[in-house]
Amino acid sequence: MLKKIQKYSFLLVILLPFITHAYDDRIIVVVNDSVILKSEVQHAINNLSQEEITQEYSTLSEREIIDKVIEKMIERKLILQAAERYDINISDIALENKIQEIANKQNVTTNELRNLIISNGLDYQTYIKKLRDEMTIDALFVSQFYSRANVTEEEVDNFMEREKINEQGNIQYEILEFVINDEEKNIDRDSIEEIHSYVTKSDFTKTKEKYNQHNIKIRNLGIVNIDNLPSLYINALKNVNPGEYTEIISSSKGYHILKVLSAKNQSIAYIDEYKVRHILIKPDPMTSDREVKEKLFELRNKISNVEEFADSAKKYSTDLASAYNGGDLNWQRSKNLVAEFSSVMENTPLNTISDPFSTRFGWHILYVENKRTVDDARSIIRNNIANTIRANKAKREKDNWKAKLKDQAFIEIKEF
Repeated sequence: MLKKIQKYSFLLVILLPFITHAYDDRIIVVVNDSVILKSEVQHAINNLSQEEITQEYSTLSEREIIDKVIEKMIERKLILQAAERYDINISDIALENKIQEIANKQNVTTNELRNLIISNGLDYQTYIKKLRDEMTIDALFVSQFYSRANVTEEEVDNFMEREKINEQGNIQYEILEFVINDEEKNIDRDSIEEIHSYVTKSDFTKTKEKYNQHNIKIRNLGIVNIDNLPSLYINALKNVNPGEYTEIISSSKGYHILKVLSAKNQSIAYIDEYKVRHILIKPDPMTSDREVKEKLFELRNKISNVEEFADSAKKYSTDLASAYNGGDLNWQRSKNLVAEFSSVMENTPLNTISDPFSTRFGWHILYVENKRTVDDARSIIRNNIANTIRANKAKREKDNWKAKLKDQAFIEIKEF
């Protein structure tokens, strides 16, 4: 606590001459067709957070603090001017939702949040304006940089290889290793294949006894994290389940066969997928919602199996892409669909047709053929890496853009 008080006191002392002349509300900076007043600079200094003071300002001189605050205000002003040119606006509803989100995180109501802000000596309207500006800047960066930063599968692969990230997740294997020592590669391939075949039909011990003319060792590697295994082993272990054997692994020492005794994936992420078909009919000026709904009820009552559903989809569905395949949407995940469709899909029993329901696309009935649970760890890992690459690309583009924005702007900083 003492350190915090000392840092605040330090900042107050060095800025006192500046603070006491706050009534002199002159234009300090001209930024294109806008200005920054001395009172605005003063307000920005007065509202520096403890975190900002600690990390950025506590070691600076008075002049350096003022210059840094002004520099940030100029950058903010330029970005907001650019957002206006891009016609980026934050709606009142979006702002209210953000305020509610902040209140929820602090476990208070929006009124309590307002009182809390005021009790901390801040002007509530100024707080709201600053929040809207921050949302505007975020929206600008997302639309102009993050959403436009393309990431290829090759870039993800290269990142994973460079950072030694395993896309299967954090797997721990319990492994037995069967080693045929043959550095000179004197054993012909057919014999190696024969040994592998015998291993899969019996076990390591019996195989070692049968082929005792070769220098064979059996080792228990115990429980080992996949990241600690050689890349040859990692590749061979893909899609190998407990109780199964790998294919033959050739190395400089000879040949290896691994048996997986157990496997535990710490990154496992199960997700449900549904094999679903649908029929979509859209209302039009000649056909009301009620008539569309009645038509779908009529179809549902006539259809008795998936083949008849597919035939009806081909005849009646206005979703032409899926209609061609009998309404087949293949395997779908709830998160990839609109909420109304997801809800009906999740709650419709297998081999059953749903009641008609509406989405923004029109009216549907759907048929759930099957359901499965899959491990989505690989997809999650790759998506996280793609997002990291995208963020890095966007940051570089954003930094270059901000530098150009400043170079092309008219900025005049006046004396205090």
